[in-house]
Amino acid sequence: MQLEEIISKLENKNGELPREALERAIEEREAITPLLLDILSNSKNNIKELSNKPDYILHICAFYLLAQFKEVQAYPLIIDFFSIPGDMPVNTTENLVGEGLGRILASVCDGNIEPIKQLIENTEIDRSVRAAGIESLMILVVQKIIPREEIIQHHKELFLKIYADKSSVFKDKKEQNYILGSLIMNSSMLAPVELQQYIEKTFDEHLIRHIDYDRQEFEYLLEIGPEATLNEVRNDMYYCLIEDAISDIESTCFVTFPFLQAQGFSNSPKKSKRKVKKNKKMQQESRRKNRSKKK
Repeated sequence: MQLEEIISKLENKNGELPREALERAIEEREAITPLLLDILSNSKNNIKELSNKPDYILHICAFYLLAQFKEVQAYPLIIDFFSIPGDMPVNTTENLVGEGLGRILASVCDGNIEPIKQLIENTEIDRSVRAAGIESLMILVVQKIIPREEIIQHHKELFLKIYADKSSVFKDKKEQNYILGSLIMNSSMLAPVELQQYIEKTFDEHLIRHIDYDRQEFEYLLEIGPEATLNEVRNDMYYCLIEDAISDIESTCFVTFPFLQAQGFSNSPKKSKRKVKKNKKMQQESRRKNRSKKK
């Protein structure tokens, strides 16, 4: 299979995962990488056109393949694409934001978190993209790519900015709850005594919904410490880099949700976010049971 044929078979969904073409793309990593980079570059410039092509997935395949390749040149292109104001980057990438954007960013950044920090603080872009940026920082710590202390310092600076002027970080109350909730949930996984006063302030002032995260969970993570917490999630797929692009593409573009289809809806990043939150809630319940046994 020649490169042109591989690209052709990855362009559109035709009912089933183009596994053979994806396998060949991985085998031809060196030769196909420049083509995949061009695809990402063109996707930003043609995003309005993408919104009219619901079956087009070539750019999604490029995101995941380049992430598996750990291709640093893809990093600025991915940042540029998801820095487009509004929700179009989310709406044109199926479930990618909820399923894998944080992991993709962590896979291609090569330890350079400055662009991710800018993404997190960009109030013009979709809130789920900003939350994925926060998740990517957690992944980098879990996978021992970035020191825990560096992310603690960034989160401290972000908390200080939030408490100085919330409007500089959030557009409205709904976004505040979403982004701040993601920040606290991910910060807490670092068992950060250094951030305790800022996180407790969010509980004291009811800045996030109790249903998303609670003080008891945070206190438990402080109690068991960062090493135990990070070890617990090190092999969790949600905190791993992209190593199997084919499975991730299948999950993002080809896994269907029968109930949603029956109701006339398509897959959405919000569904994926709910699945991630459900997974994290299950982890929280497991920790609570363990804590009760210790008592």
